[in-house]
Amino acid sequence: MLIGALFLFSSALLQQKPALVFASVYIGDHGPYRFLVDTGSQTSLIDPKLAAELRLRPEFRVEIVTQNSRRPMPGLKVRDLRIGGHVVPETELVFDDPNAARQLDSSVRGLLGVSALNGIDFALTPSTGRLELYANRPAGEAVPFYRVEGRIALKTRMGAETLLLTLDSGSTNVVLFHTPGAMAKTRSVPTAFATLEGARSVVPTTWTAEMTFADTLRVGVLPAAIVERRGAEIDGLLPASIFKTIYIDQAHGEAVLVRDSRSPRETK
Repeated sequence: MLIGALFLFSSALLQQKPALVFASVYIGDHGPYRFLVDTGSQTSLIDPKLAAELRLRPEFRVEIVTQNSRRPMPGLKVRDLRIGGHVVPETELVFDDPNAARQLDSSVRGLLGVSALNGIDFALTPSTGRLELYANRPAGEAVPFYRVEGRIALKTRMGAETLLLTLDSGSTNVVLFHTPGAMAKTRSVPTAFATLEGARSVVPTTWTAEMTFADTLRVGVLPAAIVERRGAEIDGLLPASIFKTIYIDQAHGEAVLVRDSRSPRETK
């Protein structure tokens, strides 16, 4: 199973408060517990201490693949997990300490991956930190979404290239796995970042060119970290926070993107 990366940047170029999404999660009759919603992760995590409090016992071990490692971890499937008043389909929970997420919010008890939302129409509103299940479809630009490694990905045009980017509500900034041609001449600076598993490294950070998602939806220049990753099926990570609202329409295979007239994160 795949766990996404929560990127915590620490350079002047990228010093901004993450716009993350949280959910109130009930397990059986217990809760609510605060979970970080991470659509860049395929599976969900629960703090082993919370699992012990709830007397949850592992039923199997699963290999967790992250940006920097592969680890066998205990897990189980729960059938009584609710978000608000909605029961979600049978969900796999992996026992792992969400330390990095707690650096952003000390009350976090787990991470909710995208597999918990399979088959459910949902809306992410990063500006308010809200996840809504079975929300009404908003007015916005509808674009196809694609399933890659169990996650949701969107296509965007940058210069002459089409990039396939994982929609990542746990990422603070754009992350690209190679430098697109339209960005080849932009100046870069070294930037430190940490992943969800605690790994830290220094990578070049630069500026994107304009990204076009549809004829009427274009996103201007944004800071982006270049994290070389050869052989990846995707070209990088797209933070959900660049949009006001993202609505996932499962039946139609569409993402409805709603954007402010001008984002404070955008530079022109």
